[in-house]
Amino acid sequence: MNITLIGYGKMGKEIDRLASERGITIIERLDLGSPIKDSEIQRTDVAIQFASPESVLPHVQRWAAAGKNIVVGTTGWQNDLDKVKAIVAETKIGLVYASNFSIGVHIFFRLIKEAATLINKFAEYDVSIHEAHHKDKLDSPSGTALTAAKILLGHIERKKTVLSGPPQGKIKLDQLQITSTRAGAIVGTHTITFDSLADSIELKHSAKNRAGFALGALLAAEWVKNKHGLFTFEDVLADTIQ
Repeated sequence: MNITLIGYGKMGKEIDRLASERGITIIERLDLGSPIKDSEIQRTDVAIQFASPESVLPHVQRWAAAGKNIVVGTTGWQNDLDKVKAIVAETKIGLVYASNFSIGVHIFFRLIKEAATLINKFAEYDVSIHEAHHKDKLDSPSGTALTAAKILLGHIERKKTVLSGPPQGKIKLDQLQITSTRAGAIVGTHTITFDSLADSIELKHSAKNRAGFALGALLAAEWVKNKHGLFTFEDVLADTIQ
């Protein structure tokens, strides 16, 4: 299987390191601004994109026009999701995207769903999200935090909207606050807190390194190689664990 990496930062290098262990060949490594040759596109089975958010749409357009499938690991581009859906439908390529490609994070999401279903029955508990990442991360809040928020809003009826950052005065009862820290070399930590007068319950995921994300992206590339349609990493995992 031949992969082209779009974006050769920390994640791209980690995917490169692990690819050979799965029998995958990285045939091209494209950094920001690198030209893409038609010959490179034709030799590629699946492209994996971990670059800037604003580069997602043009890259999807370019690779889809060549009939090539793509895995999008970049976050912060969801405003273009409808355009990407239209491109996928028109060109009949396969595309997998996610806010996070870590298998552990998706287990974390399932635990959040179960906890939220229980907390929904007990109005004395409030809920909040805090996420921490390295100082170079481009988007805030993280895509993973926003996915967690979507799960919580879907299962805790008293929470209706997301508040990102500090409140202007007293927080509303129907707001779910997400706070963020950007510092140092933190790979990624997400904490869900359910708090009441009596006690506090926390669900926490801390990434130790980027290997989990890289393996997930490679798994997604293998899975989508001969498929057509728009998929999330949840689809990949659901199919894999059957």
